[in-house]
Amino acid sequence: MPASLTCYGAVGEIGGNKLLLEDKDTKVFVDFGTCFNEGSDYFDAGIEPRHVNGAGDLFEFGLLPEIPGLYSERALQNTSLKYVEPEIDAILLSHYHWDHMGRIGFVDPSIPVYAGETTALIHEAASESTYSPLDDHILKTFRTGDRLRIGSLEVVPIHVDHSIPGAYGFVVYTSEGALAYTGDFRFHGPLGSMTEDFASEALKASPSLLVTEGTRVAPKDVRQDLSEEAVLQETVKVLSKSKKLAFSSFRGNDTDRVNTFHKAAQKTERQLVVSMKTATLLEKLQKDKHLKVPRVGKEVLVYVRRKGSGKIDDKDYYTWERPFLDHGMTATDVHDRQGEVFLHLDIWNFPEIIDIKPEKGGVYVHSSSEAFNEEGEREEDVIKNWVGHVGFSYHQIHASGHSPLDGVRRLVQTVGAEKFVPIHTEHPELFRSFKRKCVIPEKGMKIPI
Repeated sequence: MPASLTCYGAVGEIGGNKLLLEDKDTKVFVDFGTCFNEGSDYFDAGIEPRHVNGAGDLFEFGLLPEIPGLYSERALQNTSLKYVEPEIDAILLSHYHWDHMGRIGFVDPSIPVYAGETTALIHEAASESTYSPLDDHILKTFRTGDRLRIGSLEVVPIHVDHSIPGAYGFVVYTSEGALAYTGDFRFHGPLGSMTEDFASEALKASPSLLVTEGTRVAPKDVRQDLSEEAVLQETVKVLSKSKKLAFSSFRGNDTDRVNTFHKAAQKTERQLVVSMKTATLLEKLQKDKHLKVPRVGKEVLVYVRRKGSGKIDDKDYYTWERPFLDHGMTATDVHDRQGEVFLHLDIWNFPEIIDIKPEKGGVYVHSSSEAFNEEGEREEDVIKNWVGHVGFSYHQIHASGHSPLDGVRRLVQTVGAEKFVPIHTEHPELFRSFKRKCVIPEKGMKIPI
């Protein structure tokens, strides 16, 4: 079979990357994720796909491709697609974000998943504390510089900078030319040089085809264009203005942000206090000698929510949670030390504010992307209602994990592929202005390499 790429997701949408790469008898998926707005016309307002129905509810609305030899027997039990032995050789996972790996749980567990060593650690932490779609799969790990042989393909993973550690792009050598895949990337992060490395290596491969993300390529980019250093400076300014409680919502797996907020807390004589889930991840990542993250119990403390009996009782907590009770802070502890704490509080845990009973005049730092759709705007309204209820000031301070239009154009021009495919974007038509041959993908359409 001639070498080709088929996009089954991330077409005219953000996230949901599911790219099938075929060459001779080899078939490999590059990522297998969930789109941010996937199925929102049907699954919203509290309606969700039924777990008991496997892939059936998603097949019904074309939210998963019906491909033989891809899914597990369990996923196909209540569908018309019959189970056959795996016909897919592997999944290449660029990084551990749901929009790139959220649907791997439906895939036959005998299909190996190739992932970075850091991604494997993040998976371990997620599996221990909640759930990971990779739980049933064989993980084969790599680092930059490795060369992977999968059937007729040679795959070279190359690190990129993104808002999670262990993010990669790939250069894939097929029998008919090379393909370069960016994954999610940015140049403006603390390790923007890693994205430069990817661009340089991709250029050397003289790829026939470049597949690039374009999350922020839009008629109007609503996201702040801050560096991580600017986030630190702005956060220090905000925290310095108040002697009351400071709290923030941010992704716990964004270790750049964890490090930034730890530094901000130190500079303002506060203690960063994180969730148990984030603490679990930080402990796992201590195993990665290439990463520097704060040490739990020494440099960051852990927030302990009441559960079960409503008291802080060992019996109320899972085994993985209990070790954190020794260096945890309860709502009462936070209340008593309000001016000394910078609290990481996920949005769904905002009711903890009721227990903390903070004094008015504190600050809230929203450190996630600005709202770019109706759902995001509604969430923002709810957050502001909570912040206003306790008399706090609201501050948006965030460095995006994605490159703006100029950075994407720069990468496309640097790599210099014969043609390129824009994915992970709601505005693929805007890429036609780039001085390269642009192929706008369609779901299920084969693109020759």
